[in-house]
Amino acid sequence: MLAMVSQKSMKRIGTNLDAYETGIPLVNPETANLIAQHLNRLISALIEADEEINGREFDLWRGMAAGSQAQGSWQNNKGSAAEVTIRELILRRLQERGIITGEQASSSRIKLDEQRTLVFADDPDIAIYQDDMPLVAIEVKGGIDTAAVLKRIGAALKSLRRIRQENIEAVTVLIAQGISITERARQDLSINTETVIHLFSIKDIVEDEIIRDKLWQIMNV
Repeated sequence: MLAMVSQKSMKRIGTNLDAYETGIPLVNPETANLIAQHLNRLISALIEADEEINGREFDLWRGMAAGSQAQGSWQNNKGSAAEVTIRELILRRLQERGIITGEQASSSRIKLDEQRTLVFADDPDIAIYQDDMPLVAIEVKGGIDTAAVLKRIGAALKSLRRIRQENIEAVTVLIAQGISITERARQDLSINTETVIHLFSIKDIVEDEIIRDKLWQIMNV
C-alpha cells in the first residue's frame, strides 16, 4: 500500500521516504503513522468522490499509483496520478449518468450521447468533440515544482489556444495543483482568459463535490 504514496507528496508534508525506497525498513512509529494518515486521506478523497465503490477499484488505484511511479515523478510525468485520478472521476461520472453509448472505439475514445466523443490524449489531455469539432478541452497539470510552473502553464495555453482557434465557442479548462500556481503564473493566466476560461485546482475537484459539479456542468456530463 505504501506504493500508493509518492515520495514527493510525502516530502510536501515534511516526510522523506528516500531511505525506505532504497530498502531500509521504517523504524520510527511516528513516520509510519504519518504515512498511514496521509494514505487514508488520499483514499478517503477518492471514496467520497464516488457514490458506489467496490474492491476492484482499490486494485485499480494501486495499479495506477504503481504505474505512475514506474514511469517517474508523480507530479511531472504524463499519465501522472493526478491526471489519472481526474480521468477516473470523469469515467465514473459517465458511467453513473449512463451517457456512454455504443461500443468504445478504444480506452482513449469513448462515444457519448448527442453524437459526442470524449478523447483522452496529450494535446489536450481531455476533450469532447461533436462531428470533429471540439466542444470542451481540458488540460491537467499535476506538477508541484514551482520552478517549472511557467513551462507547464505555457504548454497548457498552447494546447488550449489551438482548440479555441478550431472552435471559438469551445470551453477550455485548466486543472492544476493549486500549490504550484505562483504569482507570475496567475498573471500569465489573467491575461489569457480567452484561452483558459475556467481554472480549477486538482484538490478541489477531488475533494469538493460542489466544485466537481461545476466541472460536470461545464462538460455537460
